[in-house]
Amino acid sequence: MAASFILIYENECNPYVARRTSISTYLGDNVSEYVGEEGKAEVIKTAEDIMKTGIKMKDSYHLASAIYLNADYFITTDDRVKKYSTDRIKIVDPIEFIKQEEE
Repeated sequence: MAASFILIYENECNPYVARRTSISTYLGDNVSEYVGEEGKAEVIKTAEDIMKTGIKMKDSYHLASAIYLNADYFITTDDRVKKYSTDRIKIVDPIEFIKQEEE
C-alpha cells in the first residue's frame, strides 16, 4: 500500500480526532511506499496534466502519486477517475481489482 503527502494532508484536515488517529495508525502499520517532499514537484506536474482532463485536484494528486511510485494499480470508486486513460497505471474499482487478483 502506498501513501503520499496529499493523503497525509487530507487526513490532518479531518475534523474527527478519533477517525484521524485511526487512519494515521492504519497508514503507519500498512504503508510500504510513500511520496514525500522528494517527489512533490514531479507529482504536482503530473497532477496538473491530469487535472486538464477534468479530474479534481486532490484526486489528481492521489493518482499522480501512484504513478510516481510506479504502482501497478490505482483503486477507486470515482467514476470520473475510472474513465481517465493512461498506460502508466491500471485504474480499477475494488471489485475489478479483486477479480484480477484472483485470476
